[in-house]
Amino acid sequence: MQQFTVHYSQVGGDVARRYASEGSMLFALWPSPVNHDVCFREAGFTDFADGDETWDAHADGLLTRLLAELSSYGQPHLVSKVAERHQPWYRRPFSTPESFDLREQIELPIQWDELPDCVVAFGESGVSLRTGSGHHIFWIVLPQREGSAFASMVDRLAASHPVVQTELRWESLV
Repeated sequence: MQQFTVHYSQVGGDVARRYASEGSMLFALWPSPVNHDVCFREAGFTDFADGDETWDAHADGLLTRLLAELSSYGQPHLVSKVAERHQPWYRRPFSTPESFDLREQIELPIQWDELPDCVVAFGESGVSLRTGSGHHIFWIVLPQREGSAFASMVDRLAASHPVVQTELRWESLV
């Protein structure tokens, strides 16, 4: 398996206007290698391989560090629709739907493109995290005053893993 690498980029254009409000900046952060994916290929990405348990552990650590870093801006809270555990039809009238915890809310749309995007805000800071479309990408919105610090944040998030700034055609991944 190829080396686990953390990629990042500032995202502009229509994608940034779609995900970030005025006065904010949008960034993408993702680990590689990526499972073979047509959307990533169309976006211009080339580092593909099947993940394994080691890759999963590194990706889990990346998400843990990302949530800790973004939580410094405020308490995380879900602002998108809550994903609920499936219940058999015969139990629905007799039970209350059970929601996934916040971390699962973030992870599920990475794995399943049928699910709506997950959006988590961090306090009232204007910082947010979005996942979705079945792609292992973290879309991060920061206020412009915080945007210049993103590259150093990525270095902390990557821990001992290599970091690469990578530009892609973002429209293929949303």
